[in-house]
Amino acid sequence: MTDVYLEVTYWDGCPWVAYLYLPRKKREKSDHCRQVEPNLVLDINKEGNLIGIEFLTPSLVTLEAVNGILREYRLHPLQESDLAPLLAA
Repeated sequence: MTDVYLEVTYWDGCPWVAYLYLPRKKREKSDHCRQVEPNLVLDINKEGNLIGIEFLTPSLVTLEAVNGILREYRLHPLQESDLAPLLAA
């Protein structure tokens, strides 16, 4: 998978949890997780690359926080439109 995409699970019409899929090899899985904030969990592969971010409380997510994490792992920053389903909540 080479694209970044956001998957959102809704409960009663509001975002409940979300997952940001980041570029990864086919069938690549998380080796371990790292909780960086109470509402953000990073999925990291065996090589130490970030392959996804879980948002446990989507209403608390900020573009600045996500882009800070992406910079730490030398990934391209997101645009506001990439997180629009969360930021509109």
